[in-house]
Amino acid sequence: MKSVSAFLIVCLAASTAAQNVPYPTKKMEAIRHKAETLAPNAPISVIPLHGAEEFGLFLSYDPEGFTFHDIDRKMDVRLQYSEVSKLKNGYGGYNSVQGRHTDRTKAVVITVVVLGALGALIGAAATAKN
Repeated sequence: MKSVSAFLIVCLAASTAAQNVPYPTKKMEAIRHKAETLAPNAPISVIPLHGAEEFGLFLSYDPEGFTFHDIDRKMDVRLQYSEVSKLKNGYGGYNSVQGRHTDRTKAVVITVVVLGALGALIGAAATAKN
């Protein structure tokens, strides 16, 4: 009888611990605050903790997370604040080669780096020629 009651106490403690919601971090609070300021159908970029950046239209939020319509996958996605690294207004252009939306900032940085490297090579070749 004692072993059954001990087992029930352990199970009760384990189920109570499993139901605890993680304490909100500053990052989670910042993402929640950002979600509160967004209007329905606002274009957003979402950078999850694990996975590629997603682009879509903001739908709704609640105390635990938010929902948006992913415009590349054409489906509604629900994320918890704890699963998101960054939530940004707007999204970049459309990459017809990849068939999905992209972040323009990243494309601009890559273009500047490539053009700078080509300029350095051309300058080095011109200097070596003289």
